[in-house]
Amino acid sequence: MTNVEALKEVYVALGGTATDFTATTNDQAIHLIAGIVAAAIAPELPAVTASNNGQVLTVKSGKWAAADLPS
Repeated sequence: MTNVEALKEVYVALGGTATDFTATTNDQAIHLIAGIVAAAIAPELPAVTASNNGQVLTVKSGKWAAADLPS
């Protein structure tokens, strides 16, 4: 088994799909894995700015999202 094949197994084990794994070099494979890991550890709450003043949090597609107050 090559390093890239082994890294593909890690990518899939972390939640990626084999068909999305397009790496042919170690550095490309590690970059794809880093993307999966970054998505997994991303904060659950969305980032907010002053433009979100007056909004509330709601769940949309299984994730927290800022939304206008319901009427």
